[in-house]
Amino acid sequence: MSVSINSQGEGSVRVISKTNEVQYIKATVFRIDNPSTPQEKEIEVTSGDANQLVIMPPKFALPGGSSKTVRFVAMEPEQKEKNYRVKFEAVPSIDDATDNKKDLSMQLTVNLIWGIVVSVPPQQPVAKLDINADKKLINNGNQRLKILTIAYCKNSGSAECRTQTVNKNIFPGQERVLESISGYDKIVVKYNNWITKDNGEFELAVH
Repeated sequence: MSVSINSQGEGSVRVISKTNEVQYIKATVFRIDNPSTPQEKEIEVTSGDANQLVIMPPKFALPGGSSKTVRFVAMEPEQKEKNYRVKFEAVPSIDDATDNKKDLSMQLTVNLIWGIVVSVPPQQPVAKLDINADKKLINNGNQRLKILTIAYCKNSGSAECRTQTVNKNIFPGQERVLESISGYDKIVVKYNNWITKDNGEFELAVH
């Protein structure tokens, strides 16, 4: 599941109880670095860090069969898209303290950790794809784009295009290896923009 922060820097999710007992829920925030790459890693965000995503409330009691709206707030405008993973888990009490290890163990076996990806858009989004000196597709914008297809074309017309289906995200600064572009004059990249919710395309010359 994923949530996008709006232009006011806010988003929310509703946590629903499916048990008859009161649960105590704790939310932990992790920043996702190098998303969708082999180098992807999650860095836990220190509670109260005003430069990161803030959860309101970070801990709460959830009576059996009830629900709770949890708000996500991006405290500072971002120059480049940021992504976080927020993990919700059941804890023995609001202050996390317990003297009964057996009860805690039993509780955690039936309450799995639930994670949600939260995307924070840049203040001024820029969608930009280029072909770099290494003949790779590079995202030179400040937001991710979902690459739908890449058409390898000759200038003689669309009938001379060979289309590759991709359906993969490319994040700011990331590169994607292209199929052989030898003999082609341009590529046409069709993409989906998660911020504007529409599709677009880039026509890039092959040099």
